[in-house]
Amino acid sequence: MCIRIILATILSVTIFGFSANAQNEKKITPVLEIGAGLSLEAKSGYGEYVKGLATELSFGLDIRLDDKWSVMPQIGHNLMIGDAWYLIRGYIGADYDVYSFYNAAVLGRYWFGNRLAIGFGPAVYITGGKYTYYIDADPSDPRSGLVKIKPWDFGLRAAFTKDYGKHWRIGALANVGLRDMLYQYPDVGITGHTHLFSLYFIAGFRF
Repeated sequence: MCIRIILATILSVTIFGFSANAQNEKKITPVLEIGAGLSLEAKSGYGEYVKGLATELSFGLDIRLDDKWSVMPQIGHNLMIGDAWYLIRGYIGADYDVYSFYNAAVLGRYWFGNRLAIGFGPAVYITGGKYTYYIDADPSDPRSGLVKIKPWDFGLRAAFTKDYGKHWRIGALANVGLRDMLYQYPDVGITGHTHLFSLYFIAGFRF
């Protein structure tokens, strides 16, 4: 039910943006963005911060409302590769945290002139699969096969971008997960909280 409310809210904001755009006869700019950067899985209760790599691919409609404001609904996909340094070095036996998310967001964007903008807004992230623990050192370990994280996350998205020429956009993008994503299994010692974050350098193409 909660995720339906979130998606309905995002849809309502998007429709409002189109309506305002039509009334003001302002421009709608489709934007394709790709990004690469860092991920962070903060595990309170363990005192652990799993650092990794992240990628982002998104498509949005930047709807200009007036000289200072635009609204930008986005859909996309982001990948978080935890323990990336171990993965790169080829360590065997690690229980890697690799998470795939489909996302939807709406950014309210404030413009400094015609090129520079900051954006901020809500986002929902839906996992691309069921991620489980794998304890290869002891296949009979009761943690093996248990689902690690919850199927969806709600958070905030912030962006800082600058447009170049007719088509190009570069900037930075941050995802801040607000929901505790860890499934609790007290019987096998899995407790605490996990929040997911990512930060990207992004490059975009404006159609």
